[in-house]
Amino acid sequence: MEEIIRQIVQIDSVAVSNRNNSEQALKEKRSQYEKEMLTYREEKICKAQEKADALYQQIVMRGEQSNVAEIEKCRQLAKASQNRYLEVEADLLDEVFNDLFRVEG
Repeated sequence: MEEIIRQIVQIDSVAVSNRNNSEQALKEKRSQYEKEMLTYREEKICKAQEKADALYQQIVMRGEQSNVAEIEKCRQLAKASQNRYLEVEADLLDEVFNDLFRVEG
């Protein structure tokens, strides 16, 4: 009978040891997976940030290019207006002075 009890105690001891080993293995696996998920998350966030920065730079660059184009367009319109004014100015002044002299004379 003592032999049977010893065998039961031994079997129980082995079972407890196996259980503890299994729990420890599960804890290690869980820790490993949590680290992998954290690394994956950080990588994805980093890549998303890089993409967002690249898109932002593209938007800024397009805005700057558009601004330069608008400034150039305004310069051209101002120059065209100035040239047109200079073309018309002499004729208008001549016409005004001619009208003034006719009225006086």
